[in-house]
Order: sequence, then C-alpha cells, then structure tokens
Amino acid sequence: MKLFLDTGPIVAYYNKRDSDHLTVLESFEKISENNTEYTKLYTSDYVLDEAITNCRARTRNHKLSVQLGTDIFSSKTIVLLKVDEETLQRSWDLYKQRSDVEFSFTDCTIATLCRVHGISTIFTFDDKHLGTLGFHSLAKL
Repeated sequence: MKLFLDTGPIVAYYNKRDSDHLTVLESFEKISENNTEYTKLYTSDYVLDEAITNCRARTRNHKLSVQLGTDIFSSKTIVLLKVDEETLQRSWDLYKQRSDVEFSFTDCTIATLCRVHGISTIFTFDDKHLGTLGFHSLAKL
C-alpha cells in the first residue's frame, strides 16, 4: 500500500526535542523492517520545502536541515512527487473552495497529488484537515 509522508513526521524524525520524535522513530523503524502494510512511500516538493524550513527553524541547526533534504533527495524508498502546472491549478481551486477548513496551501497540494497517484493514507499530525477530504490519516504506524 501507498503512504504519503507529511511535514510533521519528517521534521519530528530529525528533531530530537520534538514531542513526537520517539513515536516517529518507531514508525519509520517498522517501515524499514517491513513490519507494516505500507511498502511505497511518497512525499512532495512542497512538503520537502516545509520540512527543511521547519527543521532549521525549530532546531536552529542548518546542518541537520541539510541532512534531512539530502536524505529525501537520495532516498531509494521515498518517491518525491512534484507539483506541476495542473496540480498547482487544481490545488488552488481546492484552496479557494474550502474556506470551511483551515487548510494550508501545501495541504491542498498534498490532497491533489494523493488523488492523482491513488494514495489514500497520509502519515501526518494534521488529521482533522485532510480527513475532511476522505483521506485516512495516521499519526503513527
């Protein structure tokens, strides 16, 4: 099964002071040991941007944020999806339509990419937002 990785779990993995750090470590360990049903991992260029930026801001550690980016760019297990023109427009349309939910624009790009790529489960700490669009959110595996 496919699993989309959102910003929160990625940053928590690298930030040892994050309250979810140990839980995320356990979740990624399950993935690496094939002790989960999720065999294909995805994230996006917009999530990567958020993750690198948030990692540096929260840890004040440039080297750690570079390591995060390097790990994702060189990963053999994480597919980095890119927001193209069509995805950008569809995400913008979704953002404009849903004033009832506090989506970030990045959330809308995630939803659009997941729909296009047949991904129904998202590893995220923003369960209330993406769940309103019918996605299954997991805070741990």
